[in-house]
Amino acid sequence: MILLKTFASQLAACGDLKRVWLTSFNIDIEFIETYILPTVLGAEIPRTRMDYEALQLELNERGIDFRVFCDKRFISPDQNKRTLIPVHGISPSKKDSEGSGIAEMGFNEESLFHAKVIYIEGKDGRVLGSGSANLTVSGWGRNREVFQFVPLDEEEMYHSAWDFFHVLFQNVGENFPLVKKRKFDRTKPRARFCHSFQDVSFLNQLLGEWQHPTLAVWSPYLSKDLAALIDTVRTRFEQPDIHVHLVADRVEGRYLRTAWSEALQALVDDEALTFYQFPVAGDERITMTHAKLWKTDSHLAIGSWNFTGPGANTAWGIEDESAQINIEAGLIFADKSDLSAYLGLEIEVVDDLFATESELKAEALDVPEALPFDLRVEFHWGRLTYSISGVWNRRGNPESGYSVKLPSMEQPVELRWMPKARRLEAIEISISDTRNLLTEHRYAVFREGKSCGTGLLIETAVTNRRAQQYGDLKSLLDAMAHEGAEPSLDDADFRVWEEENGEIQVDRPFYSKDDSQAEDASSGLDDISYFRLFAATFQYAAQLRGIQSMRGLEQWGFTRPGCLEELVVKTRERIENAECSVFNWFLAMEVNELCELARRCRKALIPADESIHLSRWNDLNVAIPGLPEKTDNRYRALLLQEYKGMRRSWGIV
Repeated sequence: MILLKTFASQLAACGDLKRVWLTSFNIDIEFIETYILPTVLGAEIPRTRMDYEALQLELNERGIDFRVFCDKRFISPDQNKRTLIPVHGISPSKKDSEGSGIAEMGFNEESLFHAKVIYIEGKDGRVLGSGSANLTVSGWGRNREVFQFVPLDEEEMYHSAWDFFHVLFQNVGENFPLVKKRKFDRTKPRARFCHSFQDVSFLNQLLGEWQHPTLAVWSPYLSKDLAALIDTVRTRFEQPDIHVHLVADRVEGRYLRTAWSEALQALVDDEALTFYQFPVAGDERITMTHAKLWKTDSHLAIGSWNFTGPGANTAWGIEDESAQINIEAGLIFADKSDLSAYLGLEIEVVDDLFATESELKAEALDVPEALPFDLRVEFHWGRLTYSISGVWNRRGNPESGYSVKLPSMEQPVELRWMPKARRLEAIEISISDTRNLLTEHRYAVFREGKSCGTGLLIETAVTNRRAQQYGDLKSLLDAMAHEGAEPSLDDADFRVWEEENGEIQVDRPFYSKDDSQAEDASSGLDDISYFRLFAATFQYAAQLRGIQSMRGLEQWGFTRPGCLEELVVKTRERIENAECSVFNWFLAMEVNELCELARRCRKALIPADESIHLSRWNDLNVAIPGLPEKTDNRYRALLLQEYKGMRRSWGIV
């Protein structure tokens, strides 16, 4: 994959990465996670589910803002998403809460989000790339594509990129993190970043205010009425004598994706339109020439523009609700090189060079019907809370009967719309069991009980998602007792794991009724010694008392392997699967003392930034099991007295 290697070199040039944003028409989530994300992290290609968990963990630790934007109608519901990278679906017809948005720029339900742009920001600089390649295996490995990167080191071009991404962030309800005013050493732009949100259309920027004798275009997709499109370019953009040289992909090497007409034949006869082969020899491994390139005698444009009305934005600025323009983007370079270098051998125009009506129907883009509204379903890993917001896009009053099925929730959530505001009544739902969310990253939309759509969750505060844990309670206590305040994580497993048959599981059971460990748990002596228990909790208490930041305390409370939440869960499961024992009584008391100490430390650190809700801290406790019936009453009293002394020594009143 040449593009992947080029992408890697651009990442390296930017140094320590801060942001990697990618846009595409359609996407292959598995390709992004398997090839693009490892390239960003400098990691090996993942093979197992645990490898993907490791990638997500590294992405969290490095704090890279990695996200993807694509047309929301082309997020396939059956794609296997294995990481938490945000995938934002762009809706060209969406209006924001103030009644404006992309739809107010002239885009509608027929418009496509078709731009392919990459923004990279690191410690050593910024890079912008654009071209024809979608975020798919075909786009990066099988098709003939064109893509170009340029340093984003000049003010005008940076502002253009800022404007483009600002609109996208607004459309999906995300806060935009880039500042507009920056200082740049370079004053002369290397190129122009042209996109459909600007005040000047693509063809106006490319053709300018002077006459061009020729225009060469590479495009796999063509207007059905090619003659009418060329006439529009000639008249609307004041190029009456322009000669179009067209290099177009042919389906199965046979016919073009356009129909023959007498008007088209007249253009060919007048030498106003000529067809050419691709100028570079073919490769049998290439499945399609998907490249899009426009060349005049003075400029070269590389981007997403097909030679169609919507793709070239020929209806840009026309006040006609039925006019379709797509959201496109690309780079325009000053280039006075000979246009012939972009053309291959001339193709003779014969009848079978053009598609029949049935062939055109077979090649037509099948755009999935969009829901009449846009939803943003966010899960916050710190608060363990779903937040759902939405905007009704379709004309007429919002309709009832819609609901959303969320991971880790048994019952669907009803969507209630505010008719005048055309917005969804805000929904916030807290959950306690997040195990399904470790593997499920999508939600389902229902209408009166019937499935009618899906979407991807936007997961935030992901550093609070506990991805690892120790295999059992003994391993956790061994790590604390042997290694002290900073136990190694080498022995920690991922919570999501894959069986030999490929089945995905979450949280291996610590104890089973049929497992020999259960017998050990009932005795309380065979697997964990009293010394190990007390040594581990002593070290744990020392660690908690030494934490100086809320973030550090939250990590030890909920996110790192061996955290208090994991300790509580393992202790509960051990007690539930064992008979009453003195050891388990000690275990529960020790764990509860640690949890109370952590809550005390939290109070000392407030006010401070915190992402874990108080309710989660309050849930950190273990029900104290009963002692064996034969336990002497004086021994019971002595135990309670000793723990009162321990509370004073730990600073818990």
